[in-house]
Amino acid sequence: MLGYPKNLYLLPFDHRSSFIESFFGSVKKLTPAQLKTIQAYKGLIFEAFLSAIKKTKFTTGVPAILVDEEFGLPILKAAKKKKVVFLLPVEKSGQQIFSFAHGRSFGTSIKSLKPDIVKALVRFHPSIIKDKNNQIQLQNLATLSSFCQTNNYKLMIELLVPPSSADLKKFKNNREAFDRQLRPALTVQTIKEFQSSGIEPDIWKIEAMERSSDWPKVITAIRSGEKRQSVSIIMLGRGESFAKVKKWMDAAPKSELNGFAVGRTVFLRPLIDLHSGAINKKQAIQQIAKNYLELVHYWQR
Repeated sequence: MLGYPKNLYLLPFDHRSSFIESFFGSVKKLTPAQLKTIQAYKGLIFEAFLSAIKKTKFTTGVPAILVDEEFGLPILKAAKKKKVVFLLPVEKSGQQIFSFAHGRSFGTSIKSLKPDIVKALVRFHPSIIKDKNNQIQLQNLATLSSFCQTNNYKLMIELLVPPSSADLKKFKNNREAFDRQLRPALTVQTIKEFQSSGIEPDIWKIEAMERSSDWPKVITAIRSGEKRQSVSIIMLGRGESFAKVKKWMDAAPKSELNGFAVGRTVFLRPLIDLHSGAINKKQAIQQIAKNYLELVHYWQR
């Protein structure tokens, strides 16, 4: 049956290309020292997460992490031992077109790590649906969806609907205007296209709607048909400020959604301050834990 039985308070830190750029700029290849730093910073996020979940009761949902195996393999293994719910990304990082990090052998990694949920990030604009690249994305995601259903893995689709060049021209490069006036309809179109292409996730990780009135349309599309009635929906944070994320949470119909996934808003500033020497390791862990719990409590209130 499609769906995930628990609400999720997800701390995603599977960022790879953007994570590196935040601390070292555009580099083609990490030095051994830089690699060690990236791994250490991801380890700190996990430490902060573990600290946070000891300090609160999760009565309406479960804490979970999303981390990549490229820089976070020890974290994935530790999460398994500690029985922490974890998600595994399967997409190649930094790509505009969805492709598998391990190519056609993506299933081997999944079966080896046995995540609670498999996650795929995709950027998709439905107005260019006949574009060859979009067709490739649909085919790859349908393959992943079939694999997960056959092998009893839960699947999360993280959907980003970016503006096209025509959209940017129409809205005079005003991304907020695009998000408010056009993205909701494009999101609904995309969801329907995915479903008709055989892509059936258990969880949709969706960009927040600027207006509460747009959420019902998205929810109806995701849960269309009898078999999709229990499909979960979580809101993502897109690296925005606390104020912006909280504004999105206020607009979200929490009784119909299944939690949130907010990463950079939680961990990036403490890590940047640590990297610059403004704070120490202990302070960074404390701030990340505090930030995560602040959003959990805000969602639960």
